[in-house]
Amino acid sequence: MSFTRPSPRAARFGLAVGASLALFAASLPGAAAAPPSNPRAGHVDPIVKKKFAADARGDVQVIITRDHSGSDDADVRRHGGRVLQKLNLANTTVAVVPVKQVDGLASEPGVVRISYDTPVSVQTLDPLSLASAQLQTVFPAAVDASTQWNGARQLRGTGVGVAIIDSGVRSSHPDFQGGSLLGSGRLLNVLNGISGSPLSGVDDNGHGTFVAGIIGGRGWGVPGVTAGSYVGTAPDANLISIKVADSTGMAHVSDVISAIEWVSKNRKAYNIRVLNLSLVTSVADSYHTDLLDAAVELAWLQGLVVVVAAGNAGPNAGITAPANDPFVITVGATDDKGTLSTADDTLAAFSSYGTTVDHLIKPDLVAPGRHIVSTLSSRTDPLALRFPTRVTGGGSYISLSGTSAAAPVISGVIAQLVQGRPMLSPGQVKWLLTQTAQPVAGSGTGARYPRVGAAVGYTN
Repeated sequence: MSFTRPSPRAARFGLAVGASLALFAASLPGAAAAPPSNPRAGHVDPIVKKKFAADARGDVQVIITRDHSGSDDADVRRHGGRVLQKLNLANTTVAVVPVKQVDGLASEPGVVRISYDTPVSVQTLDPLSLASAQLQTVFPAAVDASTQWNGARQLRGTGVGVAIIDSGVRSSHPDFQGGSLLGSGRLLNVLNGISGSPLSGVDDNGHGTFVAGIIGGRGWGVPGVTAGSYVGTAPDANLISIKVADSTGMAHVSDVISAIEWVSKNRKAYNIRVLNLSLVTSVADSYHTDLLDAAVELAWLQGLVVVVAAGNAGPNAGITAPANDPFVITVGATDDKGTLSTADDTLAAFSSYGTTVDHLIKPDLVAPGRHIVSTLSSRTDPLALRFPTRVTGGGSYISLSGTSAAAPVISGVIAQLVQGRPMLSPGQVKWLLTQTAQPVAGSGTGARYPRVGAAVGYTN
């Protein structure tokens, strides 16, 4: 097949990325930058100003963007702040500064923008009752994943790396054993965004382990559980876990950006083709100016298919970063009713759906996200303690709901697709999946399931 003639939609995407990256283009070496309209001050995000109005005595964690002339962090110290880290995303610094000093810092030479380092949370899971009849893995069938495992191509995500930026993954879980990722098994835990130190397979929240099982859980080797009961969409994929969220499921935008940068830098070493982000920010902003959006766009342009949960706020409640960006695949959740047939599937009531502040329609695709059974980190992790009646499989699995569960279904699908067609770019992956997707009959929204077999076999 040929992709030499871009569609009008693809052309519009090309224009969009130029606008989104304009925020920090001035900071790249040799870039010609127009000065801010006020030469004495960079732009300060409105939310930072609100914090000043609410409590001028406190501190605030911010991300400072400078042009190439302003690279000295001494200005932070002059205003009573402290530098936390430097990001590779243009010329940006993460710092904690007194709220009353923000305007003064914005007036320093070279400061272009001061953004709030927004809290990020792994997706809150919808508190739904558990029906015992739904304790089975049916979600791979909805997206045609399971039929491809033993088909002619045996598409199981073999050799494909999927990065998971989340709360970590418990490496000792039986579902993640076997295979080889540079001689270390098929699960790699790296870059603890909380302490700055390497990981040893820790997940003190449980969310990351749950997400990982939906992508690459094998469902074998758990005592008392029938082999193959709970299998992810790409059971042979390599999983690269980057921990950013703490035991409460919280992190900062800067933590996520730093993790994305690590994934981009190491993508070739681990053949990382897919990046799963089952997390959302709390502030609705334009993707043209949001730093997290800029980070995912750069990852996309470097060859990573970025998959993002739409959110659990319901219809018309707003789509926040990074789900609001055109250079990601935003995933909503359906209720598959626990049946193999998709005829009775509907859009889950909690799934975010609607337009962004930039008037983009989201989500791009949907996948089952209600009553999903996947790997449990520990009986004592916060998810298990919060939902004890949903623990199953002798304490090795848990049933939960949310777009956090739907996004990794799609990440596994993409691992299957790029195993079968390794030369595809992120844009081609998105185009193929959306063009060959099947409408969800009962959604009434135009929501569509991807079909792995149709995407792999597509020709024109």
